[in-house]
Amino acid sequence: MLKIIAIYIFDIIDHFYHQKRIINFILKQKIPINNFIDVGSHLGTYSDLILKYFHKTKILMIEPQLDIFKKIKIKYSKNKNIKIFNFAISDKNSQKNIFINHHNLTSSLTEFNYNNNYLKLKSKIFNTTPKGMIKKKLKIKTVKMNTFLSNNKINKIDLIKIDTEGHELAVLIGIENKISKIKNILIEFHNDEIFHNYNPDKVHQYLIKNNFVLLKKFKFPFTTWEDRFYQKK
Repeated sequence: MLKIIAIYIFDIIDHFYHQKRIINFILKQKIPINNFIDVGSHLGTYSDLILKYFHKTKILMIEPQLDIFKKIKIKYSKNKNIKIFNFAISDKNSQKNIFINHHNLTSSLTEFNYNNNYLKLKSKIFNTTPKGMIKKKLKIKTVKMNTFLSNNKINKIDLIKIDTEGHELAVLIGIENKISKIKNILIEFHNDEIFHNYNPDKVHQYLIKNNFVLLKKFKFPFTTWEDRFYQKK
């Protein structure tokens, strides 16, 4: 139990430090953020930082896990600049399975690669097997970003953050022709093959093909994961 608590404490400290570096970069580059879409918002730590430094920003938060959605719905209930949605963004308007795991920061629509060494180590800490890390599998609603933007009458996006634990390429594909409306993309990369059939190079090449340039990489401490900041040419 102490090891599990230590993991969550480390994650909180790690993510706060990491996210603060990204916000400092945005401020230094003087990138205006009048609207922000938080795909895979979890408890809203990125949105909190955006609100802190860009007080009037309109924020759309998308979180597929129902229990977390309920928490942030209460947390931001008095903020009129924030709208919160409970579904997943993907490449189809449909339904897909979400794999809820013991460490819910890495719950995903993309299944784990159960032979991954990092996953094997983490499963030992949780006193289970790599497959035992999955607590349950749920069918949830998925929406294409193209559809989401049309439904909410959004014609331009200053910044979109995509943290969908291995499902990032599907999110990008679902933007379709509206990718031209996006100025900046902050997106998480997993470079350790923890997710099945996940290829970070395909994500990068898709963005390059759609006229984005990589401005900066932000590596997470103690892992091979990183966030990358892309900007439209």
